[in-house]
Amino acid sequence: MYAVTARQTEAAKRQHCPPRHIPGGAAPRIAGGDTAQERHERLELEHIIACKQIVPVFQPIFSLCDGGAIGHESLSRLVHEGSITNPEQLFDVARKHGFTAEIEKLCREKALTRACELDLHGLIFLNVCPALLHTEGHRPGFTAELLDFLGVDKSRIVFELTEKTLITDYALFERGVAHYRSQGYRIAIDDLGDGYAGLKMLSQVIPDYVKLARFLVSDIDRFPAKQALAEALVCFSKKIGARVIAEGIERPEELGYFASIGADYGQGYLLGRPDTQPNAQTVAPLLRQSNAPGRKAGHLPCRLTRTICP
Repeated sequence: MYAVTARQTEAAKRQHCPPRHIPGGAAPRIAGGDTAQERHERLELEHIIACKQIVPVFQPIFSLCDGGAIGHESLSRLVHEGSITNPEQLFDVARKHGFTAEIEKLCREKALTRACELDLHGLIFLNVCPALLHTEGHRPGFTAELLDFLGVDKSRIVFELTEKTLITDYALFERGVAHYRSQGYRIAIDDLGDGYAGLKMLSQVIPDYVKLARFLVSDIDRFPAKQALAEALVCFSKKIGARVIAEGIERPEELGYFASIGADYGQGYLLGRPDTQPNAQTVAPLLRQSNAPGRKAGHLPCRLTRTICP
């Protein structure tokens, strides 16, 4: 099995993978039409993949009802010295050179293996590029094999779909999502409210979870327009049966606001930072301090039903 092979060979690979540094500067054209920089980028990506130079960190997600942890989102960090210095740049360069599938596979393997080693409980949220689910060459199976090896139930896995690349064939994309659902996985839409693509996915995929974009969460108690949009999204999500996660909570006022309008879960630096060894203790005291329990009297009624969302 792939997971076994990876574990057996990882230490040996590290011995032959010293840190590489791809110098900047001019990028002259070389044979084949590529620049030297483009060739170096590909070599650096291949080095990161071969040497598995990614470390997962986990950020807890908490119930805004009782303060208990319901799971963790896995995020990836680079342990690599080179011109690619952060995960966002890594995925940008990977998309440019067609390495997205390989990078995501590495991140997923690292995350699930480490979550098992840490004996993390609850849900595990994994980021997935939607474009990978609507390509004819995409063949699912690696994740299921790894989960079977680790003894992790598929119902604990939530695939977060973030629109980083254009979806050109929604019918094919929906078949990819349907396949994952048929295998027992759950689906979340990330960064909802941050653009048209997320709203289109929301209407066509009907996810199990939606994660409100950070820009919407930040300072929401100070902006009535943000409040109106957030309440509309929470109301709509509840009507389609999706649980709402407010992402990027950094202030008690933000925590209190989202708990008061019926958001199900919260995530952010105020509640717990990403860590290689997370300690997901209850945030019930924070909820009490933020006066979160109970709905605010000023909660906007749903314009469709003229009633308060349940």
